[in-house]
Amino acid sequence: MIRRKWRKRAKRKTVLLGLVATVLLIALTGCSTVRETMAQLRIYGSNERIAESGDSYTYKSREGTSDAGGAALDFRQFTGKHTLWTVNASEDSTVTLDLDLGVQNGKCKVVHVLPSGEVVKLADEKLAADSVTLDLPAGQNAIKLVGKKAYGSLKAEFGDTATAQIAAGEEEEAAAN
Repeated sequence: MIRRKWRKRAKRKTVLLGLVATVLLIALTGCSTVRETMAQLRIYGSNERIAESGDSYTYKSREGTSDAGGAALDFRQFTGKHTLWTVNASEDSTVTLDLDLGVQNGKCKVVHVLPSGEVVKLADEKLAADSVTLDLPAGQNAIKLVGKKAYGSLKAEFGDTATAQIAAGEEEEAAAN
C-alpha cells in the first residue's frame, strides 16, 4: 500500500518535471521573434556572398520606403543583404547618391556591386558618406544594404540619373516572379 502511493508520487513528480523541462526548452529556443540563419550572419564579412544574386535578410522591424528615387528607412535588428536598387547602365557612366547611414548598434554598410562581382563599400557605421559619385560600368550594378544585427536608419537620394536606369530592388524581384 505504501509502495503504491510512493510510486504514484514519483510518477507525478517525473511527469511534472518533464513538462517543466519541455516548457523551458521551448521558451529558450523557439520563442524569439527574429531568427537569423547562420548563413545570414556570415554574409556581412564575405564579399563573395554579398556579390551573389538574390537577397537573404531579416528585420525585427522596418519602417519607411525604398523606390527608384531613393530611400528613407528606419530598421531594427537587420541581418543579411537587401538589394535596394539595381542600376542598369548601357555604357560607362556616373550617378550621384546622397547618402546618410546612421547606425546605433551592430554592423551595417551600403555597398555597390559591380557587374564584374567586385564589391565597393560606400558607407558603414564608421565611414560616413554625404554625397557619393558612383562610377557605373556598363551592365547591371546593384546597391545593397548589408547588416549584422544592426539598428539604424538610411536616407538616400539619387542625383542626376539621366545616364542610367534605376529600379528599386523589390520591384525587380516582383517583376522576376
